[in-house]
Amino acid sequence: MSISHDTPIGWGILGTGNVARRFAADFSYLNDARLVGVGSRRQETARLFGKRFEIHHQYGSYQELVDDPGVEAVYIATPASVHKNNIMLCLAAGKAVLCEKPLTVTGHEAEEVIALARLKQVFLMEAMWTRFLPIIRKLRDLLAQGRIGKIHHFMADLGSPAPFDPQSRIFNAELGGGAMLQRGIYLLSLANMIFGSPSSVKSFSMKGESGVDEETGFLLKYGCHSLATLWCSISIAGQREGAIVGTNGLLRIHPPINCPSCLTVQDFRPQKTSRTLKRSDGTPTLKNRLIQYAKGKRFLHLLRERFPVFSNRILHGIHTTIFYDPPKGEGLHYQVSEVNRCLRAGRMESPIMPWDESLSIMRTMDQIRAQS
Repeated sequence: MSISHDTPIGWGILGTGNVARRFAADFSYLNDARLVGVGSRRQETARLFGKRFEIHHQYGSYQELVDDPGVEAVYIATPASVHKNNIMLCLAAGKAVLCEKPLTVTGHEAEEVIALARLKQVFLMEAMWTRFLPIIRKLRDLLAQGRIGKIHHFMADLGSPAPFDPQSRIFNAELGGGAMLQRGIYLLSLANMIFGSPSSVKSFSMKGESGVDEETGFLLKYGCHSLATLWCSISIAGQREGAIVGTNGLLRIHPPINCPSCLTVQDFRPQKTSRTLKRSDGTPTLKNRLIQYAKGKRFLHLLRERFPVFSNRILHGIHTTIFYDPPKGEGLHYQVSEVNRCLRAGRMESPIMPWDESLSIMRTMDQIRAQS
């Protein structure tokens, strides 16, 4: 497919549910993309969606959407159970695809869609929202720099209760429901980004009334010295945060782990007591200046009251750096920018979320579910 370098890339949305609405709203942050079409199973649904987001072409079928010559890339926002069929429809029409996570439901399905993308020479990427957020990009940089040394352990949880509805995509197995597909995939994606594919998988699940896993805990081993301890739930709340432990320090991902704005790096190595608070670009913030002023003890009582974690770290001599970089809007538009960048460069896959990683994650999920 030939992509113009002079005009915004034309996008279509396949599906009109909640995630599709959030995705469309984020287009206001983009200059190199425009929404030109929306496809639904019902014409009236497409019409209402198109009216709300000022999308001119409104189609009552997915086929009509992919047949639109003005649509160069398609975002798939349907339930996971139909991702495979929707992806193949788009790829067969030569449309670049950004498919909402999980890419598919099983590893075998992932193999099929990737094989078709390779055969058709068409771009395909899993829409793993978290991977493209500014603070996670900073996390990748810190790990690449060896900031906390050799990594030994990643521990994280993502427990977020949803109202029980056996027909919803969260609790309906036929729609790809369950804690692993709805929550755990974020944790698996981060673990895969940190370590790669696991050499061993152990898991336990607790199934609910609708038959899906409502809670799942899993232990992943990587080689001889690295572990990931993860837990996810759709029935109860957790801390929704994570920690990466290395030989030289600890890196904490602040909640919510699937859309974080903040990272804390704690250095274990002996050094002069210090405390910094920075944005992801390294710029000191007002809060950092407040902490430095508080060392004069005039406002130490206020610091303890308002920022107990910060003040304790100062008093106990632990060197900590905080990076803060919240996403704009929902943060979904960063994925679109990455797809556009790849299309203009003639790539079929993104180096941030490559096919092999999506496939590895799906195969790991297959192992976890086989043990439940």
